[in-house]
Amino acid sequence: MIIGKFTQQDAVYAGIIYGIGFNIPYVVFSPVPAKHGDSQPDFVVFGAPSEEDGEFELGAAWAKTSKAGKPYLSVKLDGPALVAPIHGALTKQQDGSHALVWNRKEAKADELAEADAAA
Repeated sequence: MIIGKFTQQDAVYAGIIYGIGFNIPYVVFSPVPAKHGDSQPDFVVFGAPSEEDGEFELGAAWAKTSKAGKPYLSVKLDGPALVAPIHGALTKQQDGSHALVWNRKEAKADELAEADAAA
């Protein structure tokens, strides 16, 4: 299920998350400036009610490559409003935009990226 749409501007992804019981109209995947080790995320995900309002940390994302050789971001969103963390994949679409794809079961992000690429 697609729960977000994003555009890429340099190393930053900006967009919206919707359809999971609430909407977050301003979401940014911001690169981590000095990554140390594979367990540290490549991006921190921030959300805000609008561009002018204060942002809050919403999750993290790791750069991965699917078995088919396509790059994607493995995303984990979490917060007090969520019953459980949301796992998904941010994948590039044919029109150049990026879609945040979520699956309720905790499937491997690699599988999510490949399923989205086939759609």
